[in-house]
Amino acid sequence: MNIPFELHVVVISALVVTGAFVVFGISAFGAALITVPVLSHFYPLDFVLPVCVLLDVSAAIAMGARFSRNADTGELKWMVPLCLIGAVLGVTLLVNLPRQATLIAFGGFLVFYGVYTLRREEGVHLVSRLWAPVAGFSGGLMGTLFGVGAPPYAMYLSHRFTDKAELRATLSSMVLMSTGIRTLVFAVGGLMLSDRLLMFALLLPFALGGLYVGNRLQGRISREQLGRFISGLVLLIGASVLIKALAQG
Repeated sequence: MNIPFELHVVVISALVVTGAFVVFGISAFGAALITVPVLSHFYPLDFVLPVCVLLDVSAAIAMGARFSRNADTGELKWMVPLCLIGAVLGVTLLVNLPRQATLIAFGGFLVFYGVYTLRREEGVHLVSRLWAPVAGFSGGLMGTLFGVGAPPYAMYLSHRFTDKAELRATLSSMVLMSTGIRTLVFAVGGLMLSDRLLMFALLLPFALGGLYVGNRLQGRISREQLGRFISGLVLLIGASVLIKALAQG
């Protein structure tokens, strides 16, 4: 597939990636909630997803090396196996579903997630670990199908921990493992083509720069403030993806 690499689109992509990874550096997730839907306005989804997962796994490696010591391995053992199963199912659907149907489902998911997080009550209501496999499977499925796997992990883990450092470390480690699984599944599925690798190489410095800034800012911004900002942004982006997909019909 010939993908246009016009200078102005690459510049826009670089700015989007920088901003998205500032968010990632602050919260340990959330970059794909911005990069995938925005870049899908310029490139096909099966081009965007491999590029974004390579950026995510690069950032997750950097974050994981710093925060994994506080991660709860008990949670990860329950989530990772189901994440792999969900990822395999997701890439199967990605290569078989019509592009418009995939975009409509993606936009609908983003709108749902944005509304859910904006309406969520303050405070932590702890839930059973029995929800861990559900979160793992959902994240793996959504990760390969939409490029956005972290929300199910974040929803579940935010109801398992009251300690911010432990939540951040566990979520960061889960994102690292799930993006690694997604990269492997995309490679086996034949989606890691040369044009995707070139775009990844072009955008990687901007992702790492945004990650550095986000790490510096993360102590100055409250979790609640960042959550409201991301939720509102995701809601708007999801609506724009839905409008675009429906207009193509």
